[in-house]
Amino acid sequence: MHREARISNYVLTALTGVSLILLSLPLSTPVESFKATLSYALDPALYYGAKGAQRLAEVPSGIRQLLGSDMENRVMREEVREAALVRSEAESLRKENQRLREELGLKAPAGRVGVWVRVIERDHLHWYRSLIVDAGAERGVSLNAPVLGPSRGVLVAVGRVIEVNARTSVVLLLTDEPSSLAAYLSSGTVDGLVQGQGGAHLRMNYISPEAVIADGDRVYTSPASVTFPPDILIGVVTRILPRNPLLTFQSVEIDPAAEAAALDELLILTPRGERFRPPPPPPEGEEGEPPEDS
Repeated sequence: MHREARISNYVLTALTGVSLILLSLPLSTPVESFKATLSYALDPALYYGAKGAQRLAEVPSGIRQLLGSDMENRVMREEVREAALVRSEAESLRKENQRLREELGLKAPAGRVGVWVRVIERDHLHWYRSLIVDAGAERGVSLNAPVLGPSRGVLVAVGRVIEVNARTSVVLLLTDEPSSLAAYLSSGTVDGLVQGQGGAHLRMNYISPEAVIADGDRVYTSPASVTFPPDILIGVVTRILPRNPLLTFQSVEIDPAAEAAALDELLILTPRGERFRPPPPPPEGEEGEPPEDS
């Protein structure tokens, strides 16, 4: 402690001595340059504005150019920071505009409204099963509500809500094995049932044996679907599976339109006007224990 105090006193004494020497020296060019550089290093704000310009006028040209370049550099760095903030705001507005365009193109069922949510947790061991989002009953989310996600400028089928808490919900993905939904192929509006396989691909079963199918056919939600609005893109046919002679239908393999790993924001179609209502408080004398007999 005493050693630090002694060092501080030595430094203060040295600075005081240097200051006195500078004050006593004639105002020569080297001295003026040194004083200007030292004062600028201690407080650059002294050289901004009208008074700063007056101080710079008294400084030799070489030092004046050096200090001016540093001030311009500081201003440019500040402008770069402001530009980064403007770009960030513009990107946020662009994403919001994109979401609105996608939602406007959606044929939402009557009585339902879209709620945008963010993915906050996913099971990395079971990537294609489910994920958790940051909205629940307080924002009107209900069980079996259809969940859509953005993909290449359109909203596509992602899954459905299987668990609702006050502020979070669990979404079962289409790729999970318990998932299934009615669908149709774009070629000839052939109907079938899309089922999850627990992996990266889907399978569409119960396709008529007479149907003509081709790779690249798009698969959409059927108007007969109980959960999803009609005509929502599910995926694309990537393989026609070999016919099983014991079965009376065809099957195809489908690549989902939305990749599970790319899902960050989702749209849940919730019942319009439905909001969370907390349970009423219990009557007096019923808070955990029955009332005492009088």
